[in-house]
Amino acid sequence: MLKPLAITFLTTSLPWLGAVHAASVSSTPAQTFHGIGGSGAWWPNDLYHFPDTVRQNLSSLLFSPSGLGLSSYRYNVGAGGVGVSNPTRAPQTFYVSPGVYDWTRDAAGVYFLQEAAKRGVPHLTAFANSAPAALTSNGASCGGTFVRGTGAAYGTYLADVVAHFRAQGVNIDLVSPMNEPDSSFGPTPCGQEGMQVQPSQRPEVINGMYNALSAKGLTSSVGILADESNNLSNAGNEYASWLPQVLDRVAAIVHHTYDFPSDASYSTYISNTKNAYPSKVTWMSEICCSLGNPDGTGKGWSQGYDPTIKNALMFAGLVFQSLVLASEPHYDFWTLVSNQLGCSPLNNPSCPTTANSNGWNDGLIYYDPNYATNKNYAIYIKKQFWTYKHFGNFVKPGSQRHPIIGSDANKFTMAVADASTYYILAMNPNAADTSLTLTFPDAACATQAFRTSATEDFTQLSGAVKSGSSWALALKGTSLTTYIFDRTRSC
Repeated sequence: MLKPLAITFLTTSLPWLGAVHAASVSSTPAQTFHGIGGSGAWWPNDLYHFPDTVRQNLSSLLFSPSGLGLSSYRYNVGAGGVGVSNPTRAPQTFYVSPGVYDWTRDAAGVYFLQEAAKRGVPHLTAFANSAPAALTSNGASCGGTFVRGTGAAYGTYLADVVAHFRAQGVNIDLVSPMNEPDSSFGPTPCGQEGMQVQPSQRPEVINGMYNALSAKGLTSSVGILADESNNLSNAGNEYASWLPQVLDRVAAIVHHTYDFPSDASYSTYISNTKNAYPSKVTWMSEICCSLGNPDGTGKGWSQGYDPTIKNALMFAGLVFQSLVLASEPHYDFWTLVSNQLGCSPLNNPSCPTTANSNGWNDGLIYYDPNYATNKNYAIYIKKQFWTYKHFGNFVKPGSQRHPIIGSDANKFTMAVADASTYYILAMNPNAADTSLTLTFPDAACATQAFRTSATEDFTQLSGAVKSGSSWALALKGTSLTTYIFDRTRSC
């Protein structure tokens, strides 16, 4: 059941057993962050039927600073679910006919979109897996393709959705009209919505979207994301055939990483994309569903549910890969909430905390898939929630990453700075305790730290320890720790 967000104070002492590593924080920022978040597909369709106290608590866990404190939320603009076999993955559509909409539909998705806005999430994305069924090649919400000549109609629909919510104070500032356009997710009946958009068709989708936003005076306040390809290989191979035609109309080049790229292949993608399109940044906007080890070995698309620190650190390593190795300013996980536990929590109390091969690692918070019949409205938090909280709480829009340099710099460590504070996020994927000796380029005074490990959930600790002109940061085995420093004073 739900774990309270209680804070426990611990103290650390040095020296720790194990190696001591030395590095320094650069005075030159590498990138300015835009957002950390995740998606509202498809769990709102179930969670909307939970008691309001649970819905409110869940909203706080996702969007409030006491929870994940997400700065990005992706709202799924439904296509009506025509041809989709799984009701949870069949969101309603507002579309009735050209220019005619039923805004009472998708009450579930709208509820959590409004909760995100109410709690001050600064970046809200409207993303679509498919155009409304009436606009696709097969008259369904999956298994079909984008129809040439419908770009204006499709763009108008999405722009009308964005304008409708903005008029209500829900300031959607990003729109993604083709999520994973390489697949239709067919044949029907399908497991989810999807619409294939050939590379040669993508400029029409972007132009239709841009022209519709322009007609509403929204191009300066709503950016277009494209093209959210499933993996880096597909994305990089296809850009040249369509992206140059609409590059000036795209706010960011957005990709997924379901190929679970090695550091080398990710670096090659970033280098090639930046060389070809230096005026645009790349974002990572979707990943889930992997087993693997804290150091990243064994990662790859696979079934299996693992709620332990082992898997939580593997996913944290993927975030470090995008933010540190790739220097990307934005990161989104996939569904945030899932019912794919792979076991029954009522029949087996250890179900939510024990790994199994039947579930899926596609969420941070889980719920009973049989809630409608057994009335189990509990929600279950796995370790990945607590590791992702480090990024949601401390990697905020407008803050900057300062490279950590030196022979002992680690790819699982990064320095984030705003005007008054340094946040050092440091992951130790190994079993042995160690520590990092860190030097700052300007004033820094340790205040506190937070650690997630096998036995701790974002537990508050005392701060780093001064060691001459440097600071010693204790890194417990198999953990993620954030050390906080006041950069307005020395001590």
